[in-house]
Amino acid sequence: MSLLEVKDLSFSYRAAKEVLRGINFSIGAGEHTALVGPNGSGKSTLLALLSGYLSPSSGDVYLEGQRVRGFSFRERARRITVLPQNAAIPFPFTCFETVLMGLYPFGACFSPPGEQSLSLAEDLMRETHVWEYAEKNVNEISGGEFQRVMCTRALVQALAGIEEGSRRLLLLDEPFSELDIASRVTMMKLLNRKAAEYGVTVIGVHHDLNIAARFAGRVLALQNGCLAADGKPGEVFTLPLFAGVFHVKAEILPGKGFIFTDSLEAKA
Repeated sequence: MSLLEVKDLSFSYRAAKEVLRGINFSIGAGEHTALVGPNGSGKSTLLALLSGYLSPSSGDVYLEGQRVRGFSFRERARRITVLPQNAAIPFPFTCFETVLMGLYPFGACFSPPGEQSLSLAEDLMRETHVWEYAEKNVNEISGGEFQRVMCTRALVQALAGIEEGSRRLLLLDEPFSELDIASRVTMMKLLNRKAAEYGVTVIGVHHDLNIAARFAGRVLALQNGCLAADGKPGEVFTLPLFAGVFHVKAEILPGKGFIFTDSLEAKA
């Protein structure tokens, strides 16, 4: 049985035009899937539906055979970790306190985290290179540093208390947009390594198609609210897809990536 199943999923905001329509796919445990598409194609909305934050207009989302919206909020938080686009922390927590928020779904209210959980948080902060400013105010660090802190919090939530045979889903919406390319590659390598080690399923929205091709094993491409392509990166990322979905001319360098040479959008 697939970990995640999406069946005839459609969604619209009130009486507006449908944002998503007739989406169908299933994802197995441990897969790393990149969700790509131009602006306004429905990527962030789809993640919100997968997490249960939004309710579909029609169709449904199932996690291990159960409706995602049927889980309690706390149970969803234990099974599904979400790192949203433009995440914010409005209060002056330290970076360490912010990372520890990933443990909240697994402990009693107001109870301090145990030694194992604290060790996990510290280890991950060291691996993501944010431990050095653990005591800094999270609102007084750079945008790239903040994204690494938030990604560390998401990893803590996805990996905390995980037991053999249990399954977790990690949803990422443009998690590394503020990072330089070296940091982006480092974080994607860490993400893949931890996901493989713990058996976590990852679905990430990416605008950097080279990053998606390099680190994801599967790609879902959206266009105008519909699923335009689904397959391995080498099957999805073709010249017709770049032209038809992203409206760009491209060169494909086998084993190296893509170079985008011109826009096909109408020029003023």
